[in-house]
Amino acid sequence: MEGFVKLVMEKKPPCQNEACQLQDCLWKHDFQESRCQAALAALQKCCDQVLARGDTSRCCPSKKK
Repeated sequence: MEGFVKLVMEKKPPCQNEACQLQDCLWKHDFQESRCQAALAALQKCCDQVLARGDTSRCCPSKKK
């Protein structure tokens, strides 16, 4: 069972690192989005790449129709 737990924990959804960096930035700056533009841009870039491949991630919004 330990191997299964390790495998599940290691498999991160695409863009999770960028989403976490954005959340950390927002917390540090009292949710002032203007102070986290670099982190927001990094998440947007990652999500754009994921969606362009036809993939999905729980860290990214659904593709607009």
